[in-house]
This record gives sequence, structure tokens and C-alpha cells, in this order.
Amino acid sequence: MTVENAAGAGAREDYRYPFEAYPTGWYLLVESGELECGKVLPLRYFGRDIVLYRTESGKPVLVDAHCPHMGAHLGYGGKVCGENIRCPFHSWEFAPDGPCASIPYRTTERIPEVGLKTWRIRETSGFIFAHYSPTREEPAWSVPDEPAWKEKGWIGYEKFSWRAKVHVQEVAENIPDTAHFVYVHDVPALPKVRGKIDGHIYRQSMTNLVRGKEVKVLEHDAHGLGFSWIEAFIPVHYRMLVTATPIDALYTDLRIYFLVHEGEGAETLSQLSRDTIDLVIENTSRDVRIWEHKAYVERPPLVQGDGPIGVLRRWSRQFYSA
Repeated sequence: MTVENAAGAGAREDYRYPFEAYPTGWYLLVESGELECGKVLPLRYFGRDIVLYRTESGKPVLVDAHCPHMGAHLGYGGKVCGENIRCPFHSWEFAPDGPCASIPYRTTERIPEVGLKTWRIRETSGFIFAHYSPTREEPAWSVPDEPAWKEKGWIGYEKFSWRAKVHVQEVAENIPDTAHFVYVHDVPALPKVRGKIDGHIYRQSMTNLVRGKEVKVLEHDAHGLGFSWIEAFIPVHYRMLVTATPIDALYTDLRIYFLVHEGEGAETLSQLSRDTIDLVIENTSRDVRIWEHKAYVERPPLVQGDGPIGVLRRWSRQFYSA
């Protein structure tokens, strides 16, 4: 497979993966609080310009960025007018489902049958996600709600982010890579993991020795290649959302959000929780440094102890069109 076929038109020669740059699935755009009513946000993901806005009734809408009339970028000067978005160039308005709804200076009743390309999005648990498909197929599954969001006793979200030169596949493969926990993250003993495929979800549990006893340390659910929920139980109980949204064929917007269970009545993070989060972020930064400079080995000589990397790779194939 050539670089252009794998990464998409316009990819640079240093694209280093044997598969497409943008797998089908749901990807995080922004936190809900970043998009108040009437706001228009220019974004760049999946190698293209897109615009996210919230109508006056509160509905989030995602469209391709450029007006089909004369090509103006709606994210720079575009305005929300009721449920429509107005182009800054000639004031054409477009409905939230895409078609042109108004042209202020037209002299005939007919409106051209043109419109904006719209995206499937879902807002839940404080986030706005977009569904990407290279053929714009309807989503086969949706983003789950997060039950701990705004529940008493849970503090968060605490956010951390990187602009990393890495494919989303590398991010997903990190959790089943058992051995690296010892040699990159200084875990004292090789964890025991079990990974299984459950449709569009890859599920994994991890146990390790704690004070001589084998205990469950985390559970991991990857919902496609765009995001994972990880629940950890030691040394504190927290839930962690790991999201990887492709910016272009080379770079990914990697974000981590923490929800920590501090107990009913708690309003701030304990020092132990803060120290735990700081350690996770430091460990993730170690991963990022490796990801940005490694080669992707398509058929690695895996040995016992490497973990269920092969299981995750088999699961991931469903999100690629080739």
C-alpha cells in the first residue's frame, strides 16, 4: 500500500503506517462548555477544515467549513442566526441539516440546491463527539453516557493534552502492551491481562501483585480507536477518558480527562489523588516520546508476556475500509 493510499491524498512522505490515517469511529471534538449558544468554532481534524456551532436552541452542529457559494470559511466571521449559520462573505444562511435556507439579495424565488456537508455528532457527559467515516456511512454504534459524570463524590474533569506525532492505532495498542508497563512505567511486576473483543469494544482487565496479593488494578474499554474509558482502583478510584482525534495524517490531538471518586461531600482532589494523576501524566509523556519516534512493525515477533496486542490488532481491522 502506498503512502498516498494509506494516509489519504496530500499525505507527507514521512507517514509511517500501513493503514489509513483516519479509521471509522467516534472522536472527541471539544468539551461542551467550550461551545455556548451562538458560538462558532473553527476546527481542523481528519485533515480538513470543519466548523462547530451551537444554535440558539442549544443544538450543536458540525459542518464542513467552506461555503459552497464562493468558498468563505464559516469559522471566521460566520454567525449563528436562530438555528442557521450565516456566511460572513455574502450572508447566505444554511440550515442545521445542511441546505441553503436564505439568500438576502436574491431576486427570484428559487434558492440553489446547494448546502453544507454535515457530520453526525453526539453530546454526552460534558463532551461533543463527531463520527468519522471515509464514505460518510451512518454510525453502527454510539458514544455511551458516563454514569459518574456529575455524580456526588466524583471530582473532575481534570484535563491534560498533547499534540503528538502518532496514529490513533498506536495509542490504542498501549494498554494491551503488557511488558512496557515494567520497562517504561516502572511497574515492579509484569501485570496479568485478559483482552477480549466485544463488537466495536475491546475490553481488557489487568491484575497485579499488591502487597503480595493479586488484585484488579484496572479495567479498560476501548470504543473504537477514538476513545477509551479506563477505570483504576489503586491507589485511588478514578475513571479516565483517553481520547485520540487525528488532526491530519501525522498528528493527533491526545487528551486525557480524570474523574476521581473522593467520597460524598468532597469538593477538591486529595493530595493522594493529585499525586496519582501527576504520575499517570508523567507516564503518558514517556509513551508519547516513544510513539513520536518509533516505527510501526506490522508483523512483530510477539512472545509470551507481550500481552494481547494481537487481539487488539484483530479487533481494530473493522474500523478500516481497506
